[in-house]
Amino acid sequence: MNTSMANGRRRSGLVWYLTGAFSSVLANRSLYVRLVGRDIHVRYKGSILGLLWTLLNPLSLLVVFSFVFGVVLHAKWGIGGHNFTLVLFSGLVLFTFLADCINRSPGVVLENANYVKKVVFPLELLPAVTLGTATINLGLSLLILAGGELWYGHGLPITWVSVPIVLLPLLVLAYGVVLFLSSLGVFIRDLPQVTGILTMLLMYMGPIIFPLDMVPAQFRALLWLNPLTFPVTQLRQVTLNGQWPDWLGLGCYSVVALVVCTSGFWWFWRTRNGFADVV
Repeated sequence: MNTSMANGRRRSGLVWYLTGAFSSVLANRSLYVRLVGRDIHVRYKGSILGLLWTLLNPLSLLVVFSFVFGVVLHAKWGIGGHNFTLVLFSGLVLFTFLADCINRSPGVVLENANYVKKVVFPLELLPAVTLGTATINLGLSLLILAGGELWYGHGLPITWVSVPIVLLPLLVLAYGVVLFLSSLGVFIRDLPQVTGILTMLLMYMGPIIFPLDMVPAQFRALLWLNPLTFPVTQLRQVTLNGQWPDWLGLGCYSVVALVVCTSGFWWFWRTRNGFADVV
């Protein structure tokens, strides 16, 4: 195992903080893969359906919201003539991904206290494991979205190939959030109560279950502060509309994501030495 990130030598500088979160995962990639596999195994140990349980949450939300908005309220969502269910599900998969990252983050270090005591263990891998597991779940959900498009006879537009590019900045941003919350959760034990409220706001203050044009113009700018608003609209654009993403907007979002990730890693690295005193 490469322990260069945990050997106690002084490291600082913007460039190092910018790359440190990713270089640690790459340097310890074999360990990282094992930890992700272990996390999935422990999470679904003894369950009958195993990893398929990760799909039940977005699918159950999909059924409920499809019934309420599509059947009861007869809501319409004019995206390329696509089924209301597909449009709704494309938003739910990203919400579920980020909500999973946020809700699991406060307990990441606390649940792995045995690693905190190990001098040579790269603690920054623990938040990365949470991101890795959530990313695998996201991939499975995207397969369902693609299958849904084929099922309803829409086919998959060529713009589907840009999905990884559209989602990469969200993954980077989520990593920064996980790094920050996993460290903060060590010192503030009631943080999970706060993250529960935060994830609720992410769903209802963004275009997850309703289109942006339904929101009055004077409040629409507020919804763009939601970190899910841009990736959700872009995911729908490339998977359902068959249009290429907004490259300028994607570039701006990527810069914000890098700032969040760098800040999260800076915070985690600066506070990690205090973990052993409180776990």
